[in-house]
Amino acid sequence: MIFRNTFRLLVSNFSNVWKVLLYYVICILLSLAVCTVIALPIIDKLNQANVFNDFFAILDNIFFAKPDATAISIEQVNENFWSVLNSNPQLNVNIVFLAIYILFVFPFLINLALLPMNEVVYGYMTSQSKYSFTVKFVKYLGKSALYSLVRFFVLLPVNAITLLLIYLMIRLVSLGSFLYFLLAICVLGVLLVFVALKYSFFSCWLPAVTVYNENPLVSIKTNFKSIFKKFGSIFSTSTLLVLLAFVVNFIFCVFSFTLSLLVTLPLTAFTFSIFGLVSFFSCHGMRFYVYPDYVVIPKTFEERDEINKIKYII
Repeated sequence: MIFRNTFRLLVSNFSNVWKVLLYYVICILLSLAVCTVIALPIIDKLNQANVFNDFFAILDNIFFAKPDATAISIEQVNENFWSVLNSNPQLNVNIVFLAIYILFVFPFLINLALLPMNEVVYGYMTSQSKYSFTVKFVKYLGKSALYSLVRFFVLLPVNAITLLLIYLMIRLVSLGSFLYFLLAICVLGVLLVFVALKYSFFSCWLPAVTVYNENPLVSIKTNFKSIFKKFGSIFSTSTLLVLLAFVVNFIFCVFSFTLSLLVTLPLTAFTFSIFGLVSFFSCHGMRFYVYPDYVVIPKTFEERDEINKIKYII
């Protein structure tokens, strides 16, 4: 039910995906400009040491099995990389600033769109209102910034484990053996389940901020009270959505040389925002619109309405 209603609302509010896309494009272009300025000295030194040529040779060996690339190992590239940094200590400042921007500033900017997305969908679900994403973004900028900041630190251990699993998967694939490739697939499976658990455990956090107008810290408690009312349904839906998002993003990424990610990533983010709201409404037995002429009524409300009808007849 949560899965079906999520996609019903996605269809009803699909025009907002393009607004989120525009915001993501602005953030990406701004971040590329900043990161390019910071990274140019690093790139120049690494390019002089043939680090990039060696790395792409490894990719050729993995994906195209080119025999002339077999002599290059990931250990050699790693050694070369660190030797360049050690011989150019002035680059360490650039690396620190680059890491801060990529790991903190960029996610912070992207997450500023989450609360406005929720506000727009919440208005549609409760009263068929068509709110402007831009107006909501400006109106709730301060609250969005607070939520984005709190979210970063709360999810920091979770995201660190996610990055560790991704690194382990890439490391196993780079070893080139069929056995290691199978192990990498197993790690991918663990990664997808772990991401599904992350979305499940925090699915009602932002909806609590939106619906109850709570502080982002207070709403964490409301989130955990909510999700365990229907955790099985939330987790199964989250798993399906994560698998679907992975397949869609991967296929479109491969066939469009990553350009399609500009569309599929905002679409994925918007879908998970709707998923959180639908989960929250379902956990609390709240009625909501999915189409202009169709209202979802939780079972508890249906039973209560039937009892009221019987009382009226009697």
